[in-house]
Amino acid sequence: MAIKYSAIIGSLGQTSDRFMRMGYKDPQIDKVEFPDVIKSLEKTGCIQGADLYQAPDGPLSDPDTVNEILEASGFVCSSVLPQVFGDRRWRYGSIAAADPETRKEAMALIRKNIDFNAKLIGNPSVNLWLGQDGFDYPLQTDYTKQWDYLVKSVRELADYNPQIRLTLEGKIREPRNRCLVDTTMTALLICMEVDRANVGVAIDTGHVFQAQQNVAQNIEVAARYQKLFMIHANDNYNLWDDDMIVGSLRTTEFIEMFYSLRKCGYDGFISVDIFPYREDSYEATRQSVLNMKKYEEMIDLIGYEKLEDVIANGDPCEMTKLLREALYR
Repeated sequence: MAIKYSAIIGSLGQTSDRFMRMGYKDPQIDKVEFPDVIKSLEKTGCIQGADLYQAPDGPLSDPDTVNEILEASGFVCSSVLPQVFGDRRWRYGSIAAADPETRKEAMALIRKNIDFNAKLIGNPSVNLWLGQDGFDYPLQTDYTKQWDYLVKSVRELADYNPQIRLTLEGKIREPRNRCLVDTTMTALLICMEVDRANVGVAIDTGHVFQAQQNVAQNIEVAARYQKLFMIHANDNYNLWDDDMIVGSLRTTEFIEMFYSLRKCGYDGFISVDIFPYREDSYEATRQSVLNMKKYEEMIDLIGYEKLEDVIANGDPCEMTKLLREALYR
């Protein structure tokens, strides 16, 4: 198994929140132009790919330019995120919106994104994070129609180009109070109903923590159905999608995650998905990857077979002893 690491570039450089719309960083220092971002990621020395978005103009609008910039740093594109959430026209949804014109616009944008991906080196997936598809209030949504729109739309997108993989990323809430694709298990249910080999899931560790669920369990269930296509990694306090440095809060759960990835034979990308509002974005990304590499090493240090045995026994005291002796020598 050879796990590869990438970073989602949309949250690197200058980032803003509700209280600081301009961002916390000096724009002269934290440049966000695509070539600068890739060069800065290259300097981390631990990244092999980049998660991108397709822009309407500039370097990120042209696949040939993207390939040239990535290749110069020895990178490939790991995934591309269609922008069907950050524009006012998606405020009531995108491919599952009640308004047919909105659905038509969203489908056209994602098909354009699929065409874009087909020209990129690395055969990247298209990540369907549908944050605006959901609801905020009771008696606001026809749930049956909304689900039907979603399933039909994803199936149509899958058939548009079967060579391009689509990933459904679950998140319990935000920006809608209740997201339609709310968990990995819901994403898997959609995959089953869509019934296309090129449709799978992207598991975001922070979204799993926010939903009070277990990442390793999500991974193993997704892998059971051959639907584990992508991992996004970050950390949080369970109450919100804080998008913190990987491992800044958790150790045991990430070790378990890498045990499950080894068990499933996962050899795809893990993409760092953090929002370093005040921190150095690239150093925070680097520390995230270095932490994950250590968690991966821990599986060999502890011993995969020992972990198998302690899981089979189900004794938390034995598990605690095993981890303590491996971690605190």
